[in-house]
Amino acid sequence: MAPWYDGPLVGLDFETTGVDPSSDLPVQVALVAFDGRRWGERSVFIVDPGREVPEAAVAVHGISTARARREGLSLDETARRVHRGLKRAVNEAIPLVAMNASFDVTIAAVLFERAGLSPLCFDRVIDPLVIDRRVDPRRAGKRRLDALCAHYGVLLEGAHDAGQDAAAAVALAREIGRRFPEAGGLDPLRLTALQAGWHREWAVDFHAWCLSEGRPGLAPEEYLWPVRLGPRPPAQSEREPSTMSMSSSEERGFTTASRMAGAPSWVVGTTKAVPLESSAADHS
Repeated sequence: MAPWYDGPLVGLDFETTGVDPSSDLPVQVALVAFDGRRWGERSVFIVDPGREVPEAAVAVHGISTARARREGLSLDETARRVHRGLKRAVNEAIPLVAMNASFDVTIAAVLFERAGLSPLCFDRVIDPLVIDRRVDPRRAGKRRLDALCAHYGVLLEGAHDAGQDAAAAVALAREIGRRFPEAGGLDPLRLTALQAGWHREWAVDFHAWCLSEGRPGLAPEEYLWPVRLGPRPPAQSEREPSTMSMSSSEERGFTTASRMAGAPSWVVGTTKAVPLESSAADHS
């Protein structure tokens, strides 16, 4: 059986009105398919969020309020299109690739809830950011999509275009999988569960660093991945990364994955977690 990085994958990316996945809305969406050898179906479109697009967001992706209103699909139609695409992937057991998945997957879950669509089970998710942090934790430098693409030799043209970013995330995930068998050699279900634990370990460390620097720490839901299910602060024992064994990480990962499978809805979150050296644009 071929490893996941040589099999079918679906890339997801949103450009949005801001960096809070529980309250900000999409202005562009991309779903891109890779069949293991070549690129397949590609769906990229503008979305009308039904509100003003802040100038700070326009400066990132270039999609103005006027353009979104003129060219964009409604939020409900966007939710239906994304739901159809992701449901097909779920039904065919095709892994979903998203850079900083807790942002994009939460955006999708919020859209589905607001449109009255059934929740999906995100149990096969590949996140290049989470995996890269785990397999190469001591590397200096930024870990935004553009920085990771440069590091791994992946072409990224037109950053902050959802279609380009989604395709680059897929290519990046495949390259990381090839280089690091501790990720590439795992079944996607197992890898997804482990990434939930890896992200939580990173969040514990980052939260501690923020407090040591006199900065606000992470909100409880920011410990969760790939979708923020709701406030659940870490137990006291989980606040000490040095005492955290792999088995406990895996257990938390599988618990999170099982909760995802039965989760009826999204739960409100706040700002998304970013690594020490990154900006809030890591999902792009």
